[in-house]
Amino acid sequence: MSIHRRVNKRRAVWIVRYRDPTPRERTFERKADAERFERYVRHQLDTDQYLDPESAKVTFAQWAARWWRTIESSDRAPSTISGYESALRLQVLPFIGERKLRTLRRIDMEEWLSELRRAGYSNSTVHAARTVAGMVISSALEARIIAANPLVGIRVPMASSRTRNALSAEQVESLATTVDSWWRPFVLVLAYCGLRPGEAAALRRKHLDDLGRLTIERALSEHRGRIFERDTKTHQARVVQVPGSVLHELREHLSAHVDGDPEALLFTTPSNTPVRISNWRHKVWQPAAERLALPSWATPYVLRHTAASLMAQRGVPVSAAAAALGHDPAIFLRTYAHLYPGDLRAVADAMDVVRAQALAESDTNRSRPVQLNGARGKRGEKPKGQSAGHERGPLTRKFGGGDGT
Repeated sequence: MSIHRRVNKRRAVWIVRYRDPTPRERTFERKADAERFERYVRHQLDTDQYLDPESAKVTFAQWAARWWRTIESSDRAPSTISGYESALRLQVLPFIGERKLRTLRRIDMEEWLSELRRAGYSNSTVHAARTVAGMVISSALEARIIAANPLVGIRVPMASSRTRNALSAEQVESLATTVDSWWRPFVLVLAYCGLRPGEAAALRRKHLDDLGRLTIERALSEHRGRIFERDTKTHQARVVQVPGSVLHELREHLSAHVDGDPEALLFTTPSNTPVRISNWRHKVWQPAAERLALPSWATPYVLRHTAASLMAQRGVPVSAAAAALGHDPAIFLRTYAHLYPGDLRAVADAMDVVRAQALAESDTNRSRPVQLNGARGKRGEKPKGQSAGHERGPLTRKFGGGDGT
């Protein structure tokens, strides 16, 4: 770092040259100003707090565009990238996109989140927007564009837990009958095996063994019109036993419509293309749901909740149901605890038994005569050597004597 004097058009200027890490320079008309800036930059560099003055002009939107290229080229799931893009486009950039990153303060971020809530966005949507904005700002912080993260310490509640809706077995059968026969096995597998729609769409012949078990290890998802095959949501494979009646119809579908290649998809469109769940919902599910007057919350994914509900109704243990659905038992209980009212009744009954035993023992103790042993003898008797009227109280026993002196 150095200061140089230069004469331009009969006027002297002072130039501060430094590296951050590329060579830079800044011009001042007064030497005092140049020296002051030189001391400031040197201190910032020595304390590892230096920020390029030019980066003060960078807006949130400009940095988000640069950050976004790293997200698109990452190995994140397409559905995750799509969620980030939606939150950035709808809830983040319209509100703070034009703000310079250096000018954002905590109060600005709190006001932005409050504005989202006033606009009617749900907790989950606001949480997603805060997450994406935090990723952009963290990237700027690591790149030394800003000195601090204005979102630190600001927490947004996640979506409150809600009861999962489910169809009845009768509604499932009506749905399977209403859709085209081509899609009947697909509906039955979703409803009675509890697969996620993308998992069912990724099943291949090799995933169904001779014992009627499905190995769930991949899932199809869509992003910007393209289909991607990825690991399951939990990145873990699981095995699901297909119910016998469903297995019979599934094997008939395979023999009639699916090629013998182990890599052949179990479920495709009639034109033999992979199932796009968004198209399937629009062209197959929605017309059938409207014909049956199903509730508005009934989406293809609700068949997974239906499987959990049916398992609970038949008393399937939590651990077995969680394994079939590909859930951790703790997550399964948080999501579907309301489907196991019998377990809650069992807890209440057990507490009733404990209390009844305690009450019975209490009644027995109250009715039992008191037995006193030792120096006082039986109830109503005085200890030997002590006359009536000469009882030793606590003070007498402590200080000695019985006459109060």
